[in-house]
Amino acid sequence: MPQQVPVILEETLPVTSADTDFTKTLRPSSLVNMLIQIAWHHAEMLGFGMKFLHNHELVWMLSRMHIKIYSRPFWNSNLHLSSWPKGIHRLFYLRDFKVMNSRSENVAEATSEWLIIDLATRRPKLYQPENNIFQENKDRHAIPDLVPNLKSPEGKHETFFNKVVYSDIDLNHHLTTTRYLDWMMDTFDKAFHIKNSCTEIILNFIREIPFGAEVNLSRYRLTPAETYLFVFHSKDGKQLFFRAQLQFASA
Repeated sequence: MPQQVPVILEETLPVTSADTDFTKTLRPSSLVNMLIQIAWHHAEMLGFGMKFLHNHELVWMLSRMHIKIYSRPFWNSNLHLSSWPKGIHRLFYLRDFKVMNSRSENVAEATSEWLIIDLATRRPKLYQPENNIFQENKDRHAIPDLVPNLKSPEGKHETFFNKVVYSDIDLNHHLTTTRYLDWMMDTFDKAFHIKNSCTEIILNFIREIPFGAEVNLSRYRLTPAETYLFVFHSKDGKQLFFRAQLQFASA
């Protein structure tokens, strides 16, 4: 690894009008997008980016993410992001994040678990796990615990239908990560969003959702304190794609 490449990457990003909702504050999906972009950028700088992995018939895939949100920045403010790889757990490559505002106050902290997928077998594999870039910050944590593995509950739930269309897909022709968040937030009405703010997000990606797929979103209310669990299935119920838990607090 070249000496000039930082093992902790720091970047400053503006909160643009495209990143905000009607309250002029940062949307959860925009926050997730910022985290993913700094992760991709850092992987490229460290020599393990998309082009390098594709040359070895491999690809990165986000498997799980846990985000704690302490405040919602307003439009036209600047955010200071830092991110670093912090070791490997089984087949998962771990990466953490911190987000601060211009007053050095915590905005969000996150941890994530990534897989390297073999394009030929479509199965995860370890690639250069002994490389120092994956180990140097293994004791530096934004969130020390692994991302929870969510389970599908039983009981009363609401169902919402979505279809993956052009504006939903990424460069791999699958539902892009930020749209999962937008779809979930779209299940709540405007009054809910005025009264509540998302404070915690747990994401479990199980199977990619392809272009044109018809998907049912099941929304379970777990607690009166506005904690919800979402489960994404194919319309026929035969495939499980995704689980997520969102927690809200009074705005």
